[in-house]
Amino acid sequence: MRASLSNLTAWKVLDAVARTGSLSRAAIESDLPVSKASRLLSQLESDIGTALIDRSVRPLRPTHEGVRILEKLQTILPPWIEFEDFLLTEESLRHVVRLSTPVGIGRFYLNKQLAEYHEIEPHVVIEASIEQGVDALLKREIDVAFLPFLPKVPGLKIYPAMHAFTIPLASPSYLRLHGAPLNPSELCRHTLILKTGENFPTARYLVLRHKKHPVRWKHSVFHHDMLNIKDAALRGFGIALDVPLGMVLDELRNKTLVPVLNGWHRDYWDYSIATRIEDGPQTPVGRFAAWYARRATQEIDSRREEGFRILGIDPESL
Repeated sequence: MRASLSNLTAWKVLDAVARTGSLSRAAIESDLPVSKASRLLSQLESDIGTALIDRSVRPLRPTHEGVRILEKLQTILPPWIEFEDFLLTEESLRHVVRLSTPVGIGRFYLNKQLAEYHEIEPHVVIEASIEQGVDALLKREIDVAFLPFLPKVPGLKIYPAMHAFTIPLASPSYLRLHGAPLNPSELCRHTLILKTGENFPTARYLVLRHKKHPVRWKHSVFHHDMLNIKDAALRGFGIALDVPLGMVLDELRNKTLVPVLNGWHRDYWDYSIATRIEDGPQTPVGRFAAWYARRATQEIDSRREEGFRILGIDPESL
């Protein structure tokens, strides 16, 4: 069977276009972009081998073949929609997963990723919070924790996520005023903007290939949120050590933030997704945690690679 013929959403679009006479109104009713609704309808017509909607008239109307098919569709579609509504509203079929993430990751990436997961498991509701960790998991205050380290605590299931590092960034205005440090020892003349928060590893060293240098500064400013660190760096308040490249792609393109220290970067750390061990891979919590570890890693790694491309840096040289 061709894919579109078993796609209930495509049939809903056909029904909505026939009722409303408008592709845009059908898209709104189907909660789809107009472009996607149009593609679904066109694919349905292609797979059936005939036009179902006459697009040469306004309002749109079904073709002769479309009328015949819609008559049959009316015996199938309403009961199925009623069944869908039952599934979506039945409390016993809904699962709530309580997720906690670091502030910056939650603000920057989370909405898009949760929308993707809703398409995969529409009956799983994700309740998001920030900056809770292992203690909250063990106390059952949350179900999934995005952590900036690999915990070694009994009773937890750990899904390793990305291997992280960041490079120092500053605004051109800060560098004009204070000069650019040429090596890590010169950071002691500068203000550093650093991240703090639940278990976030403090930048202790800068590394470059096999070289390692302790981080020292003249002044420091700490924020819980990486996006606040980015904002402070853009305003020329100091050199940011903890902002991922993926969060500053536009700023790198526009050169409102630039790398400093010629390839030196802060020491590595690991992220992980943690659940309680009883939330196994077949539970809603376990399925989401495994998916989220893969998806978050993919997103952050791909955006970091884009940052390196913008800067013309080969990460293997660092």
